[in-house]
Amino acid sequence: MKTVGIFYGTNGGKTQEVVDIVAAQLGDAQVFDVADGIDAIEMFDNIILASPTYGLGDLQDDWANVIDELADIDFSDKTVALIGVGDSALFAGNYVESMMHLYNAVEPKGAKIIGMTSTDGYDFDASEAVIDDKFMGLAIDASFDEDEITSKVESWVENLKEELQ
Repeated sequence: MKTVGIFYGTNGGKTQEVVDIVAAQLGDAQVFDVADGIDAIEMFDNIILASPTYGLGDLQDDWANVIDELADIDFSDKTVALIGVGDSALFAGNYVESMMHLYNAVEPKGAKIIGMTSTDGYDFDASEAVIDDKFMGLAIDASFDEDEITSKVESWVENLKEELQ
């Protein structure tokens, strides 16, 4: 498996915590805060994009500032996985919809999207980040305790390793 580039945005730090667990589980990963830009994204064939969801399904601010730059990148030879962090208690009507914005930016540019996860076991009302009863990537509820987040990440990464180029 080639090195994975993980690109994330965060305000409160929860998404960075999730990304740090993912990077530790993968072993061979480089982590980038999108507040510093996304220029390095083209160096990777395997990419993980992670964002918390704010407001009514909005991207985190740093991602919102660079999302248009993804349109200039050819993703046809890239494998992309997504992580969305949200709060299903307070925002059950648009749970982890930040993934949808990332998906819509890279999938039309040829990205092979991997790492979709079942919606089973999640308590939310609606999400545009769901396709055929699966989240577009790993959905993490910020209200879960750390042990549950870690176990979800570990399980997802094990499945992801089989799909990475």
